[in-house]
Amino acid sequence: MFKDKNDHISVCNTIVNFIREEVQKRKSKGIVVGLSGGIDSSVVVVLAVEALGNKNVFGLILPDSSVTPEGDTKDAIKLAKKLKINYKVIQLKKIKKELAKNLPKNKIGVANLLVRLRMSVLYYYATVKHSLVLGTGDKSEIMLGYYTKYGDGAVDLFPIGDLYKTEVRSLAEYLEIPIKIINKKSSARLWKGQTAEKELGLEYEEIDKILQLLENKNSKPSISPSPKITKRKISKVKLLIEKNQHKQEMPPLCKLK
Repeated sequence: MFKDKNDHISVCNTIVNFIREEVQKRKSKGIVVGLSGGIDSSVVVVLAVEALGNKNVFGLILPDSSVTPEGDTKDAIKLAKKLKINYKVIQLKKIKKELAKNLPKNKIGVANLLVRLRMSVLYYYATVKHSLVLGTGDKSEIMLGYYTKYGDGAVDLFPIGDLYKTEVRSLAEYLEIPIKIINKKSSARLWKGQTAEKELGLEYEEIDKILQLLENKNSKPSISPSPKITKRKISKVKLLIEKNQHKQEMPPLCKLK
């Protein structure tokens, strides 16, 4: 997608106008966004400030100190201060622990509980501030279904939902997001040492090329070359998409007539 500076400018303008128009159309007073200290949320909040001004953007930093590196929280705070937006840090470790001790032990269940707690807090503040919740999911995550249903998948707007992860990185460089954030391994911080690529079993450069091949079977991918794409890797991505297809659909409705 990004061949030169003009492409970056065009995409930024499109996203900025999208955020501004959706907020106006829904008669909202602004947006609430979760800041993780990662690349996706950093790009989203920078574009949101460009669209609405810093007074209409509220950042929530929601770490769980048992799994969230302290550096992530510091990076999120530093960016919020640089953008001069109002923000709040709420530690979720005790809340999650209190809930989890009354539930059956399950690693994935507890991880999803954390994500859903974050979304509950985001929507609480959205209600208080008469604002929309801005999603930070990118196209790679959405296509793979690599998100928590009714967690980080439950948002009002997906401003970067049509950008692959590798394209988000390119946009982050153009927006001059701190290099420390750009170079981080993508992670939802669901448990200690967790990274998206380790969990998925592929690097995003490979994933994005495969996703683009699957989406545009008759056109040549525009994403820069990456390691050789094997049939095994393509099958792995297809399996992930099929496994998480239910996340893309509305729950079945029992019609009485």
